[in-house]
Amino acid sequence: MANDSKAMLWLRAFQLTLPRAAAGWLFALLTSNFNRIAIYELGIAAVVVTSMLGLYHFLSPFQVIYGRISDRVPMFGYHRTPYVVIGMMLSACAVAALPYIVVPMSVNPDVIGFLAFPYAAYVVGFVILIIFGLGFAMAGANHLALVAEVIPERSRGIVTAFIWTMLIIGMIASLQFIRSYMPDYDIDTMKSLYLLSIPVVGVVTILGVIGVEKKVSSPLEHAHMSDDKGEEHATMKDFLVAVISNPAVRNFFLFIFLFQIGYSLQDNILEVFGAEVLKMTVGETGRFQQIWGGGAIVGMFVMGFLVFRGALSKRIAITIGIAGIVFSLLLLAYGAYQVDGSIVNTSLVIMGFFNGFALVGTLTAMMEFTTDAERGAYIGLWGLAIAFANGIASIAAGQLVTSWIESGLFTAVLGFTYIFTIEALITLTSLWFLWRVNHSSLSKKINRDGMSKAMEADLG
Repeated sequence: MANDSKAMLWLRAFQLTLPRAAAGWLFALLTSNFNRIAIYELGIAAVVVTSMLGLYHFLSPFQVIYGRISDRVPMFGYHRTPYVVIGMMLSACAVAALPYIVVPMSVNPDVIGFLAFPYAAYVVGFVILIIFGLGFAMAGANHLALVAEVIPERSRGIVTAFIWTMLIIGMIASLQFIRSYMPDYDIDTMKSLYLLSIPVVGVVTILGVIGVEKKVSSPLEHAHMSDDKGEEHATMKDFLVAVISNPAVRNFFLFIFLFQIGYSLQDNILEVFGAEVLKMTVGETGRFQQIWGGGAIVGMFVMGFLVFRGALSKRIAITIGIAGIVFSLLLLAYGAYQVDGSIVNTSLVIMGFFNGFALVGTLTAMMEFTTDAERGAYIGLWGLAIAFANGIASIAAGQLVTSWIESGLFTAVLGFTYIFTIEALITLTSLWFLWRVNHSSLSKKINRDGMSKAMEADLG
């Protein structure tokens, strides 16, 4: 009987990974295909494209709003499932529309459809990506809430780790299909490929939520199902004053912020680098995320093994991870300078592997920088640091490409070499703030419970 219950738990856990696998399809298109085609093949300024792609990070606070709405306003007796499906479909429709927007952006940005005003196509493009971000925020918040409501507390951490891994696997599998479907850029093929987002995301998401949530007949019943116990919180002003006046928290915030900026700077320009410097096709640059994702999965498994052995403290785990990432970024810069694809691929494997170390170490440390009375506020603070750093990194990367390379100031080889080197230096600088954090918990070993709670937070 116990074995049947355990098998049902893991079956439910696998089902709950499917919406993240669907998200993996969308991110594969956006960050490994659309960015390269828009910038390289169609010649749109890099800063415009990366700003569009960075928009959804700045919409992360809407997760809180959507979470509160779904708590109070069920649809057809369900508090989570409809919001997950609607959110994912909004995002899928936004991605499906991108090929119809990107060509006018490159040919005649002042006219798109029946709209005609300066930069009309650009405005529509940004609106489309805002819709993507709002949909993703709606789906993300309610998907995590659904996990919390149907998975027992003792299993949530490992299930969330499973879900996070499925996002990477979904991206890897999606990229393999995308590469074979469109090995070279063709606008008609691009349109049909992106339109597949609607059925793929729709079917996979529905399979991931159907039958999971229990239908409730009243808000009171839903309240009883939740294990969240309300706590008295300080005012936001008092909380912010406490954060700013606490050197440990302040330094830890700066560490997270700089680490995410340094690490994420290459996210939306790596495929452009592959095209500009290595002269790779669309299909070939699509392998970059696959290579990185494979390394990340291996790194997380190795980190999990070391955690179960009780072998690493949080500070050491993060330091090892970031040191490895800095080395991989310098190796990436060297590969760019030498115009050597094999060095670039090796750097991406190393980057993904050590990201697993840094991710688990940082998430577990975040959970220590909370208090019982203000846990939600602190987790929100770390989440905002990550989201806004990723958004700023996306915009900054495009600005560097536009200012240094597209302007003709540097050759593509030198420009990307400098950008990757700057990434390494910013990431290395983040370590200085980490080691300035005077908090005893960072010296403690990462244990299973700490890892479980960290993955349950799912801030990455």
